[in-house]
Amino acid sequence: MNGILGTAVLTGVSSLVGYFIPELSYSFACYKCRRKGYQAPLRSNIYRWNGLSLVFTTGVTGLSCFLLPFDQAIFTVLISYIAAFGICVDRLIRIIANEMLWVILAAGLTYRIHSNGLPGLLGSAGALLLVIVVFGFTMMFTYARKGTAGVGMGDVKLAMIIAITVGFPGVFYFLTGMACVIGFYCLAGMKCGFLVRDSTFPMCGHIMAGFLIALLWPYISITIL
Repeated sequence: MNGILGTAVLTGVSSLVGYFIPELSYSFACYKCRRKGYQAPLRSNIYRWNGLSLVFTTGVTGLSCFLLPFDQAIFTVLISYIAAFGICVDRLIRIIANEMLWVILAAGLTYRIHSNGLPGLLGSAGALLLVIVVFGFTMMFTYARKGTAGVGMGDVKLAMIIAITVGFPGVFYFLTGMACVIGFYCLAGMKCGFLVRDSTFPMCGHIMAGFLIALLWPYISITIL
């Protein structure tokens, strides 16, 4: 993305948006709880999450502006906003909301067709099939060992929509990036004591990290080489 002024403006906007995303996420989580008749989630460490969200969206925006063409940078920045929102909601009430999935699907299809034309949807179909197979085998393996699927349907639907968006070869970057992030998180969690062997944890962050890696890695690798 060209233009120092444009980069500075977009990064500043991302900082502002990122700071307020946890507030929006909490309001949305309360709305979902009211619809289900549940008690509102506990509101804790709000300023820490504001800061983390700000750093995350600002960092992704700066990297996107430096590496990507304008249209792809804008899309990646949008995904960083959605990722921060989804992570906060998943942390609060352990769901990946269908409303968020519909937004990603609409944006993802638009991005895919814009980038690769209608023929690109063939790659999306193949990527979707691969993700279904990978997650299907993972769920069957986990069920055979623990008696539970281990992965929520919201996680599966999110991964399927990401596969449609990134197509081939992006789906390989997505799956590899997601696996590396999950592996690092589990190792760090067991080392630091906040995870044990059979711990469960919200996966929206790990899946969205894989998504962002799939969008950024081809350009990072070109820059490195």
